[in-house]
Amino acid sequence: MKVLTFLFLLLPLPALAQIEVGVENPREYGWWLGDMLEQRLVVTLPEGATLDTASLPRPRSVTYWLDLVEVEAREREGEVEITLIWQNFYSALEPSRREVPSSFIRFSDGTEARLPGFTFVTSPIRPILAPSTPDQLQPDPDYRLVSTRLNILGFGLSATGLMLSVGLLAFHQAWWPFHRRAARPFTRAARHIASMRGADAGALRQVLHRAFDAAFGRVLISAELGRFLDDRPQFRSLETRLARFFETSNDAFFGRGGSQDLPGEIAALARDLAALERGRR
Repeated sequence: MKVLTFLFLLLPLPALAQIEVGVENPREYGWWLGDMLEQRLVVTLPEGATLDTASLPRPRSVTYWLDLVEVEAREREGEVEITLIWQNFYSALEPSRREVPSSFIRFSDGTEARLPGFTFVTSPIRPILAPSTPDQLQPDPDYRLVSTRLNILGFGLSATGLMLSVGLLAFHQAWWPFHRRAARPFTRAARHIASMRGADAGALRQVLHRAFDAAFGRVLISAELGRFLDDRPQFRSLETRLARFFETSNDAFFGRGGSQDLPGEIAALARDLAALERGRR
């Protein structure tokens, strides 16, 4: 039984004996914080086998002071060349020997090979107790003043454009200080009527009549309502309500006792006339 066990252990030895690893390690000393260390390895492939690239070590943080930053494998006939680039982050207080660990790779026939590690000596960049003096400081970089003239000019043009736009909008909508102009009599009348809280229909009707007279250029009577709408077609959509307004106004003026407008109806008509006048409807 012991003989069989011994023979079984010897079975993989021929396959392992065919794998040779040639190593070109970085120099052992003269490294500082942040340096990159390049390790080159040439591995002889087993006969008829290829490298299992999934078994290559992955770039990663190996430990708090060491990173594997790059792995490159170039497979040639009968061998594979592997390049490992390590980066040292050990901030040494004095010269210190560091050890880079080994790793294993696998081949398509199931055999493995060990990629040996190596050691190196890292040193402090400067003596810990060395005094700091002003002459060790880097000189100030050259600088130039950035002119703000174009920015100021652009801001001024933008502000001017904004003020002009607001002014044109206020003029178009008859906002203050443009709300008293004669070209918008219905807008002025609507605001006047809105301020006449508690006034009766007769007072409101009189204000609206003055607006019609101003818009028509002379006193507008019911008989000339059609001509007024021909001259101002933007008010044509209110023709029925305007005809009723003049009809009730005539009934009240001549004492015929017909239907009467309510103050709310007159105010609503004035608002709609003002909206059409300003082009909002």
